[in-house]
Amino acid sequence: MEQMTLILGIIIVVAVIGYAIFFYLQRKYAQEIVQRQQQANTIVQSSLNDDLANIQEVHLSGKTLEHFKQTKQSYLYLVNHRLPEISEHLSELQEACSHYRFIEVKRELDKITTKLHDAVELQKKTNQEITNLKSSNQLHQKKQQELEQRYQQLRKTLLAKNFLFGSSIDQLEENLGKLEASFDHYGKLARQGDYLAADQELSQLEKDTAVLSQQLKQIPALYRNLKNVFPEQLTELEQGTQQLEKQNYGFKQDVAAQLTQLQSELAENIVDLKELKLPAAVKRDQEIDQQINSLYDLLEAEIKAQQAVSQQRPKLKQFIRHARSQQRELLVELERLQQNYTFNHHEMENGRKLEEQLNQIEHDFKQTEQEILEKRPIYSEVQQQQKQQAEKLAEIEQQQAKINQSVQGLWREEKEARQAAQEFDLEIHRIRRQLGKQNLPGLPQNYLEFFFTVSKEIEKLMTDLDQAKIDLAAITKQMLDIQADLDKLAEKSNDIADSAALAEVLLQYANRYKTRYPEVAQAAQQAGQLFNQDYDYAASLEKIATAVDQVEPGAYQKLEDEYYAKNPKK
Repeated sequence: MEQMTLILGIIIVVAVIGYAIFFYLQRKYAQEIVQRQQQANTIVQSSLNDDLANIQEVHLSGKTLEHFKQTKQSYLYLVNHRLPEISEHLSELQEACSHYRFIEVKRELDKITTKLHDAVELQKKTNQEITNLKSSNQLHQKKQQELEQRYQQLRKTLLAKNFLFGSSIDQLEENLGKLEASFDHYGKLARQGDYLAADQELSQLEKDTAVLSQQLKQIPALYRNLKNVFPEQLTELEQGTQQLEKQNYGFKQDVAAQLTQLQSELAENIVDLKELKLPAAVKRDQEIDQQINSLYDLLEAEIKAQQAVSQQRPKLKQFIRHARSQQRELLVELERLQQNYTFNHHEMENGRKLEEQLNQIEHDFKQTEQEILEKRPIYSEVQQQQKQQAEKLAEIEQQQAKINQSVQGLWREEKEARQAAQEFDLEIHRIRRQLGKQNLPGLPQNYLEFFFTVSKEIEKLMTDLDQAKIDLAAITKQMLDIQADLDKLAEKSNDIADSAALAEVLLQYANRYKTRYPEVAQAAQQAGQLFNQDYDYAASLEKIATAVDQVEPGAYQKLEDEYYAKNPKK
C-alpha cells in the first residue's frame, strides 16, 4: 500500500513539473510571436512609405530613376506581400502554440526572425537611398550655383583682361567655351534628376574649372616675363658684356652664345604658352630666370675681381720683392755656413727648392701682367691665382725663416759642444784624481778598459770639433753617448772608492777578533788577497763583512752608516 502511495506521489510531481514546463514554453513563444508581429507592424507603419511617395516630387531620370524604381519596387513588395504573409504565418503559429506544438513553433519562429532581419536591412537601405537622393538634389543645386559663379568670374577675367594672356587667349577662350558646354550639360542632368550621371559630369567639370582657373593665375606672370622682363634683361646683359669686352674683360663662358640660346628658349616658351603647355612653360621659365641670374652673377663677379686684382697687384709685387730679398740673404748665409758645418736637415736642398718656387711665382706674375696689358684676362681666375701666390709666398717666407733659424743656431751649438767637451775632460780627470787620493794598490781590469774607452771618446770629440767642417748632428750624438758613459764611469768609480774604504775599515775592525776566532783571521787573509792582489774591492768587503757579522751581528751596518755619515753619497 505504501509503495502504491509513493508511486502515485511521484506521478503527481512529474505531472506538475510537466505542466509548469508546458505553461512556461507556451507563454515564452506567445510573447515572441507578439514581438515579431509588432516588429512587422512597425515596418508596415513606417513613414518610409510616405517618403517614397514624396520622393516623386524630386525629378529623377536616367540611371538614377532606374535605380530608384528598383529600390521602391523591392520595398513595396516587402510591405504589401512579404510582411502580410509573415503576419498571417504568425497568427498560425499562435494557434499552434496554444496546442503545445512547441517544436514547430520554434522552427518557424527562427525562419520568421531571419526574414524580419532582412526586412529591417532593406528598410534601412531604402531609407538611406531616399536620404542620399534628397542630399544629391540639394548638393547639385549648391554646386550648380557655385560653378555658375566661378564660370562667370573666369569669363569676366578673360573678357576684361585679355591683354594679360598674349597668344594664349585663343586657346583659353576655346577652353572656356568647352567649359560652358559642359556646365550646360551638367545643369540639364541635375535638373532632370539623373544624379548618378550628374556626379560623373560634376567631377570632370570641377577639374576642368580648376585647371582653367590655375591657367588664368599662372599665365600673366609667364607672359610678362616673356614679353617684358626677360627681353629687357637680355638686352642689358648684351650691352654690359660688350662694354666689358671693350675694357678688355675676358669670361670663362661664351656669353654671346648663351644669350643667343636664351633668345631661342624665349621663342620656344612663347609657343608652349600659346598651346597652354604650362608645366613645360613654367619649368623653362624657371630655367631661363636661373640662367639670366647666372650671367648677371658672372659679370658682377668679373667686375669685382678686376677691382680686387687692381688693388692686389702692387701688394703682391712688393710681397715678391720682399721674399726675393730674403731668399738671396738665405742662400748667401747657407753658402757661408756650409763651409764650416755639415747640414743634416737638407737646408741647402730646401733653400734651392724655395728658389725654384719663387722663380715660378715671379714668372707667372710677369706673364699675368703682360696678359692684363695686351689681352683679355679673366679677372676671376687672376684673382684666384693672386690668392694662391700670396698664400705660397707666405709659406715660402715661413720656410725661409725656419731654415734660417735652423742654421743660425749652428755656431751656438758649436760653442756649447766645445764647452761640454771641456767639462767632459775635467770630469774624467776629477774621477781619476778621486781614486788616486786613496792610494789603492791597483784598479780592476774591466774598470781600466772602460775608463780608457771613455777617455778616447772625449779625445775623439775634441778632434772632431777641431775639423774644418763640423757635423754638429754627429757631435750631438757623441756628447749624449759620452755623458751616459761618464755617468756610468762615475758610478763605477764611486763603487770602487766606497768598497775599498769600507774594506779597509772592516779589516782594521776585524783585528780584535783574529786571535779568538780563526774563521775571522782566515777571512781577513782572503779579503786582504782580494784587496791587494786581485783589486776586487767589492769581493774583499763582502768577505770580511760576512765574517765580522757572524761574530758581531750588525757590526757591518754600524760601520757602513758611520762611513756614509762622514762621506755622503753624491
